[in-house]
Amino acid sequence: MTRRVTAILVGAGHAHLLVASRAEALAALGARVVLIEPADFWYSGLASGMLGGMYAPDEDRLDPRTLIEAHGGEFVRGRVESVDTDRRRVRLADERELAYDLLSLNVGSQVPVPFSEAMGDPSVWCVKPISNLWRLREHLETRLRDGDPPRVSVVGGGATGVEVAANLLALAVRHRVPMPVTLVTSTDRIIPQAPHRASQTLQQKLARRGLTIRTRTCIAGREQQTLIAEDGSRFDAELVVLATGLEAHSLVQRTGLPVRCRDGLLVNAKLHSIDDDRVFATGDCAALEGYELPKLGVFGVRQAAFLHANLLASIAGKPLAEYQPQKRYLAILNLGDGTALSAWGPFWWNGRTSMWLKDRIDRRFLNTYRRHSAG
Repeated sequence: MTRRVTAILVGAGHAHLLVASRAEALAALGARVVLIEPADFWYSGLASGMLGGMYAPDEDRLDPRTLIEAHGGEFVRGRVESVDTDRRRVRLADERELAYDLLSLNVGSQVPVPFSEAMGDPSVWCVKPISNLWRLREHLETRLRDGDPPRVSVVGGGATGVEVAANLLALAVRHRVPMPVTLVTSTDRIIPQAPHRASQTLQQKLARRGLTIRTRTCIAGREQQTLIAEDGSRFDAELVVLATGLEAHSLVQRTGLPVRCRDGLLVNAKLHSIDDDRVFATGDCAALEGYELPKLGVFGVRQAAFLHANLLASIAGKPLAEYQPQKRYLAILNLGDGTALSAWGPFWWNGRTSMWLKDRIDRRFLNTYRRHSAG
């Protein structure tokens, strides 16, 4: 009798949602499919809008248990702490161990903390995990209702930092209480990877809405309710939101497999480790050999179909498909005021049509898996 193959999916990320929704195909080849995840899936596309009050929290999250079980897989509520690739086992925080034949990591990314004073400080919030943004909104709404808005500083002038800052302004407008928000970036302009004119237009628009923007400012530390820049300047920041870039989830460092700095587990075009063809990785926790991809959901979404196909091929003993990342992709930033900024390579546009398109794309993505969860 042929031994049953066990495929373990660690993390309910973009790619694993698709694999979970097609788990029957793996089961049809005799595989046992197990998804391990400690919490709900929160969708990054709606996260800033949820922070700003445009979306309710339930609109931004999915229950991974319902999804995987509706398609014949198993769900384990837990957090994987380490991987033993020699013994082919994963170890959970509660010390349970599960054996695998195939392992796939889709555990996302985390925010590197730029100064030690942020560690353990309840007034410092990271933009990841995304559930943090819901807790931050709850905290701020209590303060706004009490007429006690804090001075907020968002550290990081990339797309995430800008979206978060814009939606913090929107949350204050919804509550009709002014809340001082400052965006701090080490770069010469916000979203430096965007076309210069788009960045300039956006900076002017946000300034008109009341956002204070500090460019060329590197934060070195924090003292009480003050941020300290490398040049020694100080400014008030009762509450700090860190959007200082992303690094791969720390789990990949505990696999014993090759990684690329803090970019993630080093994988080839077939999306498995360059040293172990039984271990796959996708999304923000993976570093694709030969590329330096930004940590954006669009890549994990496209990798999903390749991951599913290659898990099937691995079980069946067939050749694996090779993933090639797209050269251009549509990026849309929710600005919290009913408008959005869209960019496609060198082309960009701003307005309500962009926000309508973003809302449509994001809702369609989530509703696809809600329908799959219903069986």
